[in-house]
Order: sequence, then C-alpha cells, then structure tokens
Amino acid sequence: METDIKEIAEDYFSRSDYSIIEYSIRGERGTKVLEIYVDNRDGINIDELVKINHELDDIIEEKIAVNNISKLVISSPGAERSFKFIWQLLKHKDRELDIVMNNDEKLSGLLTLVSEEEGKIGLEVMKKEKGVKKIQKEYREINFIDIKESKIKLKF
Repeated sequence: METDIKEIAEDYFSRSDYSIIEYSIRGERGTKVLEIYVDNRDGINIDELVKINHELDDIIEEKIAVNNISKLVISSPGAERSFKFIWQLLKHKDRELDIVMNNDEKLSGLLTLVSEEEGKIGLEVMKKEKGVKKIQKEYREINFIDIKESKIKLKF
C-alpha cells in the first residue's frame, strides 16, 4: 500500500518542478499519516502545498483503496530536515550551516559558495585553537556527496 502511494507520488512529482525530499509515516494502523516533503529551486508557498495536496490526494483515492493511511500531508522540508540536493542550498547562501561529514567530522560555518556544476559548496569555518584567544577563519570547499547531513543553523 505505502509502496503504491510512493510510486504514485513519484510519478506525480516527476511531471513537475518539485523534488521529493523525504517520506515520513507516523501513527498507528488506521490513523497513519503519510507526510511527503517536497521542495523546488524557487521555494514553495502554502497555496502551492494546498493545491498539490488536493491533487495528489484525489489521484491516490482514484487509483487505490487507501485503508491504512488516514491522512496525506504535503509539506516543505523546513529547517529540521537535511538538504538532499545541492540546489536547495542556493537559497541559503550567506547563512550559517551545520554539517556532519560522511566521516562524522562536524563543521559549522558561513555558506559562501554553492556550485552545482562542480558539486561543491564553500564554507567559511570558524576555528578556535587551544591556547589562542583569536578565532581563525578557514575556508573549506566540500564535495556535496561527502556530506552526511546539512542543516541551516537557526538563530533565536
């Protein structure tokens, strides 16, 4: 059932300029909620999300009998989800980014470069060395494929 819904969603989004970022299923049998997080290069607004949700819900109901899923939610990924595509970072240039590399190294710094062509990002990392009062800035170019997790650092 869930596989059928995912296939329908993937087909629907393959004909649009949106990309699926993540699927999430929560709840118990009979009250399960399927959440599909989508994004595009220009960002996404609430009106677009509502329209997509209605269209996709109608297609799913038409094609399969949905017994296990009680609700479908289409949403933008929000700040708590890691970036799946390098193009998602284009909207966040000059913002603070927290990164966990595939080798588990953790970095935090200012996103200064996003190169889709090269598959790289540039990060201005602040480094504090032991015994040195001054904080050093270090520029790092990172291959996007070497990143396990990346999120915008929220400031409050």
